[in-house]
Amino acid sequence: MSKLSWTLLLTASMAGIAAFYPITKILDGAIDPFLLAFFRFSIAALVLLPFILYKGTLALPQKRDFPLFALVALCGVIATSLIFFGIERANSIVSAILVNTNPLMIALLSPFLISEHVTKNKRIGLIVGFIGVIVIVLNGHDPVTLFKSEYFWGSLILLAAAVSASINKIYAKGLVRIYDGLYVTFLATAFGAAILAVGTVLSGAVPQAIDAAVSHPLALLTIGIISTAIPWTIWSSSLKHLDVHVAASFNLMIPVFAALYSFIFLTEDFTLWMLFGMVLTSAGIYIVQREEKIVVTTV
Repeated sequence: MSKLSWTLLLTASMAGIAAFYPITKILDGAIDPFLLAFFRFSIAALVLLPFILYKGTLALPQKRDFPLFALVALCGVIATSLIFFGIERANSIVSAILVNTNPLMIALLSPFLISEHVTKNKRIGLIVGFIGVIVIVLNGHDPVTLFKSEYFWGSLILLAAAVSASINKIYAKGLVRIYDGLYVTFLATAFGAAILAVGTVLSGAVPQAIDAAVSHPLALLTIGIISTAIPWTIWSSSLKHLDVHVAASFNLMIPVFAALYSFIFLTEDFTLWMLFGMVLTSAGIYIVQREEKIVVTTV
């Protein structure tokens, strides 16, 4: 596939992922965050299963890769659960901005996790990006009084989600180069669903899960298919053709789409501080990634 094809597919994927944030905000209080995470992973895995069966690739990974798959799945579960808890305290636009600072987190963590060199330009990009994060978290408020606000703690939870998501993406890249995007996405969502299913059963939340499935089927299907199964598969598949930083740069579109959806379907505040912070984080991500080059792969 050409660079243009991947660009269009990734753009559409980001639009799908962005729908996750306002839908989650709408469901705030209606469904337990852990149950939402369970439905997200379970529906995604079930949707991808027929394609895995058709390709004849339904099998466990090699033993040496099993821990990495487990780590990728666990980080995905943690990130999703933290997003649900964070979005309860901050609005969907802020959630989309902060969670999708994960390209900055990738650049920050890569030297420690995969020994990637950080250039001077990347350091500048990290500084600019994280200044933007601080602006968004403070949102024009006095830091002393902000410590007592739900918004502040929600923002910190969302940043923790961004860290977990960045670890997920760093290690997913290596797995995709060995297997393929569909297989990696399916196995990660299936492992994640299994982890959350155990938690659901042990906590006695099965009746609540059934009630949620009956009460909000369209929202749950949208989260599981449009915001997870399809875009995650496309993104993972792109890692065979694009560097992880390049693919991650498309995350910049998610806050834009999320803001658009929120303006249409929700009545959320979008302050000038949030806009300024989004511009700074976007600039930081651009600086971090502008040196990255496409990995040429013959298809």
